[in-house]
Amino acid sequence: MENYEINILRRNGNWKKVKQDDLVTSDDNENNKTEQKQEEFENLDDDFRFYLNQVNSIINKLENLEKEKNNLKNQLKIYEQEFISKKTDTQNKIDQMTHEREIIDKTINIIKSLKSF
Repeated sequence: MENYEINILRRNGNWKKVKQDDLVTSDDNENNKTEQKQEEFENLDDDFRFYLNQVNSIINKLENLEKEKNNLKNQLKIYEQEFISKKTDTQNKIDQMTHEREIIDKTINIIKSLKSF
């Protein structure tokens, strides 16, 4: 086992190959730590942007739903007005027919009364 290499998975998702001959020094560790901190900051920044975009997307969807809800309410309002108008017309016809029936009943009573005279 003289020649070997190790694959190391970094925090950013990339793989790094380390060979047997590679020496890890404190300077490398310092550079790696600095790079890791920079990558973590970039990842946090990317995550923040990602979540910000997700929230923005959800807000847009909610606004679209609100607009659709208002459109549906307006349609319902139109149908409600149509039914109220239909109800009013029907009630007027009923009132007119009731009045006509009363007149017919009075006329029938007058005819019966004249007949018995």
